[in-house]
Formats: sequence, structure tokens, C-alpha cells
Amino acid sequence: MKARLLFLPAVVCLINISTSYCQQTISGFEAPESVIRSGDKLFVSNIGGEKPNPTALDSNGFISELSVDGKIISQKFQKGVLNGPKGLAIVKDVIYVADINRVVGFNIRSGEQSFELGIKAILLNDLCKVDDKHIAVSETMSGRVLLIDLTDKSIRFLGTVEGANGLTYDGKKGMLYANGMGVNMSGGKIYSKELRSQDTVFTELPNSPTGIFDGLEIYDNNHLLASDWVSFTSKKGRLIVYDLDKHTTTSYDVDAGPADITYDRSSNTVYIPQMMKNSLLIQNMKSLQPR
Repeated sequence: MKARLLFLPAVVCLINISTSYCQQTISGFEAPESVIRSGDKLFVSNIGGEKPNPTALDSNGFISELSVDGKIISQKFQKGVLNGPKGLAIVKDVIYVADINRVVGFNIRSGEQSFELGIKAILLNDLCKVDDKHIAVSETMSGRVLLIDLTDKSIRFLGTVEGANGLTYDGKKGMLYANGMGVNMSGGKIYSKELRSQDTVFTELPNSPTGIFDGLEIYDNNHLLASDWVSFTSKKGRLIVYDLDKHTTTSYDVDAGPADITYDRSSNTVYIPQMMKNSLLIQNMKSLQPR
């Protein structure tokens, strides 16, 4: 008999004078790697299995669908086979997922598969939307960053980043940002590339922090938000906010192992998959104290 996952939300509220900030933890996932929000729903990719293997073609991965308040809607949302699903991106009515050596798309309402593109890769990792016709994907082992045309399934090579992982796109600036884990997870940097440029060069951001970076998000018009799997100094995980104008970094400690985050600017909330704890942390940024 197959065991059912049990999703248990736990909420802790911190009261600060007249403002209440809540931290919510939802448990019961199977190696949650990425999360994305769409309206009043959350989608979480699970590598899956009792001993999750991020590169195994083992058919035990899945995407969970939740409400934003942490209630499970569907433990296995997608109607199709996934192996080790990681990064997620939503374009129109389709949720796309990086699944080791292919990108797969599912209708966001029905869960029916509507897209598949095989890519020669060992570990496709993050995805990000560029526009209604394109998504970018990272491949960690080779460091490649690729641009996929969703209409004709053509692929454009954008460049390489050591241990390429998190991707995010600023449409106003036409700038693609990428971070990495470094060679053999020795520590990577944060990079940028003007997408309209035809070169294949990612430029390291000035005074970039070093980390075993995973998720990467636009925080506001002048800042990036990234998750660092484990800090070299504290051995904890951390969130970092990088100032694109001042080239400075602010760090916030979190539990080790924050994976591919998503950020909701309207509520100043970050959603953090805690892969090693099989849980999802929903955290208001105002409740975090910088180092």
C-alpha cells in the first residue's frame, strides 16, 4: 500500500508593537526543490522517493498544488510522469518544469501535459519566464544557460556560469540574472547578461557575494534576492539581498538547505523549499533580522 503524504502547516506569529508577521511551515513533501506562486495557489516540485536522487530517471517525481494558506489541493497535480523535477516557470496557462534532461509543461488548471522538449543534459535545474514565448533554463553540470522558444522548440545558447542554478529576468531592463554553486559546489557568484546581446558572456556583478547559490528572484527595482544553500561562515543557510546600485549585500540566516525560492513582492513574502526537511517555509521578510 502506497503511503499518502501528510501536509501539516504550522504557524508562528511574531508580534512587534502593532504589526504581526507570520512564519508558516508546511511539512510532508518529498525533497521539495522549487516553488512558484500563481494567484492564490502554490506549486511545489518534489524530487520524490525515500532516497531522492536529483539525476535519476526513476519516475517518482511530482508537483504538488497548494493554496497560499498552506492547504493541500492536490498531492500530485500533474497528469504525467516526472523523474526529478526542479525549477518551475509559468507562461500563460502552462506550468513548465525542468526535469533532468527535458522541460515539460502542464496545463495549470487541468494538469494535463501540453509540452515536452528533450535536452542533452545531466541536471537541468532552474527555469524562468522571459516573455510569453520564451523561458530560460540552467544546466548545472555543464554550466550552460539556454533560452527556449516555446513556439518552435528551438534553443539558443546564452553562455555559461560555473555550477549554473538560479535564473531570473528583469523585463524592464532586459537583463537576465544567473547565479551558481561554483565548481563542485565550491562557491559561485551572481552574474548578469543583457538578453538582446548576441554574445555568450555572463558578467559577474560587482562585489558579488560568494555562495552555494540556488534560487534567484527580483526583489525590487534595485535589488536581487538569492538563496544560499549553506554559508561558509555560519554553516546555516541564508537569504541574501544584493543591491544592484551600491553593489552591497545584506544577509539573513535561515535553516540550511534553502532551495529554489519564489518571492511575492505585494506581501513581502518569500517561499522557501527546505529540501532536507521535506518542508516549505513561508516567511515574511520583515520578520528576518540581518546579520
